[in-house]
Amino acid sequence: MRNKESPKKFENSELQALLDEDDAQTQQQLADQLNVTRESVSIRLKSMRKIQKMGKWVPHELNERQQENRKITYEMLLARYKRKLFLHRIVTGEKWIYFENPKRKR
Repeated sequence: MRNKESPKKFENSELQALLDEDDAQTQQQLADQLNVTRESVSIRLKSMRKIQKMGKWVPHELNERQQENRKITYEMLLARYKRKLFLHRIVTGEKWIYFENPKRKR
């Protein structure tokens, strides 16, 4: 059992290194490898702004490239919306196909 009076100290870099090896580890697995409590790992992950999505620990915030991509997409969609007659440029059509299914005679 771990000594609760003097918890082991660990660095963010140690935790990040474990996440770099396998970002699908649970908090308990990370705690066992660092020889600390699961609660201390949970607190540290929150301070590192990590959240678990689909079983992997990922940064909570978007990086600069992701922010820029979203901005570009937003601007393109806004420009498309502002153009007049946008819906009138969509081409639709119908196609009729003749289907014959003759019944077999015995």
